[in-house]
Amino acid sequence: TTPHHLKSQIPNSIYRRTTLILSNRRTIIMTDSTSVHLRIVRELLLSSPPGQFDVILEDLRELLSSPPNEWIEKIRMEYNTLTGRQALFQTTPVKSEDPLGLQEGMKLHIDKYYSGKGVQCNYVIDSSFSSGSVCSILLYAERIQLQQFHAGSWTAKYNITKNDNNILCIKGKAILHAHAFENGNVQLKTTVEFPSVEITSKNVFQQIQIWDESLVESLTAMYDEIS
Repeated sequence: TTPHHLKSQIPNSIYRRTTLILSNRRTIIMTDSTSVHLRIVRELLLSSPPGQFDVILEDLRELLSSPPNEWIEKIRMEYNTLTGRQALFQTTPVKSEDPLGLQEGMKLHIDKYYSGKGVQCNYVIDSSFSSGSVCSILLYAERIQLQQFHAGSWTAKYNITKNDNNILCIKGKAILHAHAFENGNVQLKTTVEFPSVEITSKNVFQQIQIWDESLVESLTAMYDEIS
């Protein structure tokens, strides 16, 4: 058998090319070369469920010679960028001019919807680009409860632009990743695109709330059907 967390993580295409041999509590991956080792490690780490990058890494250290720490940290940065988790380690500079009230609005939005027990959440507002764009918002939240055998993350990205009529528009995307492994090993990962809609400076977060609630309602309906 493979280590518990890896069992559901190895992509089939890689798993078929990999032979795991367990002997005296030691596991060896038999593959073509070191470059293939590193490619497999990278795939596994980038596929880590929320809050389990280091758990997967420890399993991998049992499977083969430890990859270089510098290389591991590069993959960690790639993982944080891919999942949006880098938002937890960034801060948005306070600007004196904030015509849409995004900074205060994001703080209120997080306090209202992402302040539950055990939840880590942060946001980044980027207004450093042009070409018709006003700004982008990255919001990331996670709740990691590995001792209770579950973890989940929510990544939302919103782009605010102006259309040809100089009217504000917002579009976005949300990615939900949940993992439960108390009785079995189940992962849910879903991505929802939010189409562009016209807004005003006063209802940015009203629109975001509408999208969030719509996604939650869809998931609730799905869970009800499964149960």
